[in-house]
Amino acid sequence: MIGQDISTIIQTFDGQQEIQPNLGFKDPDFENDMKSVGWYAGAPWCSFLGIFGWTKAYAPYPGTLTWANKLFSGNSQQMARNFHADPTWPTSTTTPQVGALCIWGDGDSTVSGHTGTVIAVNPDGIHFTTEEGNTIPDGNPGNEREGYIVATHTHMIGAPHKNTGLNFIRFILPVEPEQQ
Repeated sequence: MIGQDISTIIQTFDGQQEIQPNLGFKDPDFENDMKSVGWYAGAPWCSFLGIFGWTKAYAPYPGTLTWANKLFSGNSQQMARNFHADPTWPTSTTTPQVGALCIWGDGDSTVSGHTGTVIAVNPDGIHFTTEEGNTIPDGNPGNEREGYIVATHTHMIGAPHKNTGLNFIRFILPVEPEQQ
């Protein structure tokens, strides 16, 4: 299943750290991975981490990867809009799925946001765990959106809206590729 492949790939980056503020990465191989999907020095990188995981998992399926590449964006909210507007790529506002990109908006902004990748879904279907880049370690106070590390976080569907902080927008669900 492609979702599990994405999850496995993303989890290998747990603990990777940036050179603040968004200037590069302590691990040059990780920096090259981020650059390979469009990250550049100074850019927030949470969405690029998710894009890299999807790019690596879909690499054996060039048709599906080409389709996804047309919809990816370094801007989390723009990426959510791109995938949601595609008439055939599935998104959801209620159902987390392993491997899905999870998109949040920052407060009431329609531009600023954050991306994580779902790595586990609780059997209740409401709580889910993500691996996120450009974040802070779970349990530390601060802004999860502008951190320095790849770390896991636990979230829930239906959390109350906040004027500041992260508000869930949608999941971009992985699709099972055609054998190509």
